[in-house]
Amino acid sequence: MNVSIGIMVPMSDGIALATDVWTPAGPGPFPTLLVRTPYHRRQMPPMYVEHGYAMVVQDCRGKFDSEGLFTPLADEAQDGQDTVAWIADQKWCSGRIAMFGGSYLGFVQIPAAAGGHEALRCIVPQVAAISYFRDWARYDGCPSLCNALNWNLDTASSATLSGLSHVNYAELHAARTLDEVFALAGLECDTLRQWMSHDRYDEYWENIDQAPMLEKVRIPAYHMGSWFDHHLPGQFEAYAGIRDRGATDAARSGQRLMFGPWGHSAYATSYANMGDQEQQYGEWTFPAEACMSVRTFEKRFLDLHMKDQDDGFRDEPPVRVFLMGANRWVDFTDWPPPDAAVQTWHLHSKGHADTSAGPGLLSRETPGDQPPDSYTYDPADPMPTRGGPVYQGINERGPMDQRPLFDRSDFVYYRSEALAASLNVVGNIELDLWIASSALDADFIARLCVVEPSGSVTCFTYGSLRCKYRDSWSDPKPLEPGTPTRIHLQLGHTAYTFAAGARIALLITSSSFPRIIPNPGTMDKPLSGGEQVVARQAVLHDADHPSCLRLPVVDL
Repeated sequence: MNVSIGIMVPMSDGIALATDVWTPAGPGPFPTLLVRTPYHRRQMPPMYVEHGYAMVVQDCRGKFDSEGLFTPLADEAQDGQDTVAWIADQKWCSGRIAMFGGSYLGFVQIPAAAGGHEALRCIVPQVAAISYFRDWARYDGCPSLCNALNWNLDTASSATLSGLSHVNYAELHAARTLDEVFALAGLECDTLRQWMSHDRYDEYWENIDQAPMLEKVRIPAYHMGSWFDHHLPGQFEAYAGIRDRGATDAARSGQRLMFGPWGHSAYATSYANMGDQEQQYGEWTFPAEACMSVRTFEKRFLDLHMKDQDDGFRDEPPVRVFLMGANRWVDFTDWPPPDAAVQTWHLHSKGHADTSAGPGLLSRETPGDQPPDSYTYDPADPMPTRGGPVYQGINERGPMDQRPLFDRSDFVYYRSEALAASLNVVGNIELDLWIASSALDADFIARLCVVEPSGSVTCFTYGSLRCKYRDSWSDPKPLEPGTPTRIHLQLGHTAYTFAAGARIALLITSSSFPRIIPNPGTMDKPLSGGEQVVARQAVLHDADHPSCLRLPVVDL
């Protein structure tokens, strides 16, 4: 193995980026893998060199030994494209380049691919968002709290890592202004200030949004992710966007998906665990077959497109997901599964669905004349986050029993009768909700749960919406207090089998702390320290306001 450490690769604007190059012994040239990272290039071992690949690992602009200023996502398109062009000109490169990596290492791949360089043959983005206003800085309008604070202060505030071991994160998350956050942390972060001040989809977000780049992608991609990852929506959007609008037939026909019952860290930025997954996530234990190595499938994809080596991979179905509940891998020809049928489950009650033992019901029957359900939301006492597709700054991740939250009163709860037969829910789950609020703005957060015969109420996916964005991300509008308003929530993609005897359950509330900054009930920007309004929230479900859950169901 040959290695060159700390090569300063020039970008088109004259900034040089620190780059390590690892090549196999021998004359070459070699197919080459590129990883670009803000977490220090030395964390990436030359893992594929022994398999005949050259490997290039680069510090992103402004990070560690690279020159310039790190402005998250702003420079990744040009820097990625410049780096691909530089690699293609090196004598040790065969003219075939691929990119792979998870989280931010995945974020940088579509911008590089959008340049269309002929040497870039495929990408493997893992646990990677693409629309950062909706799926990172905010979750469908609800501003991220612990992820936004923790990641920015640790990664975007310094050329290295800020080392916030002195910070009490509970105090940090309880702060009501950015100035208070920065005072507690002992440092400032311009990116975090930008995330909070740009409280609508504007030019700032448009400049880093990857959705418009999808139609420029010319190559196959393997989108790999986890059912309990907070970046999950973007991966399905990227898969579908390139499949439908990619620039070439090779791109449109070459998209693949893999999703397992893991979390964000399954695709470790250091790759030290080589992608071998754990059986336990959250409060669920999965069978041994869930612990397959994602590296195995990653390598088969790379070998196919970089070396023309096909062990049958080309003929396998393009979509492979772990069906939770049934606990087995299943393959599909596309996503969502083409033969999925949408079942509509209507919300019902007698007006008192605000307890776990109340009359809240999910039923296939359409509603008649029913009173609404209501609860009081206090932004000073938000509902805790407990499990679900969460990551940074939250210890309780993945499938978690919600019963410890049932002693609160700021929610409404609906569940089906015990299922007579198993139900395979596979695809994108949606919720049409009729609401009213006494405030100018409100969040509604819906947690989809399974009620098992043991009594556990386990949340495995959820969605949220800040109501001022109900019609537009770029033109937020206040609610008219007390007026019935239809909103639409995306509860996420999943694959889960509800067993016979289990119940489908839906828990609806207006906060999830510390995942989301509590809504003050006003039109103020996040962490601006303004007035906080206690609000009365209502969920309507009558013939004129038919709130309903839409489940994609398949026969397997």
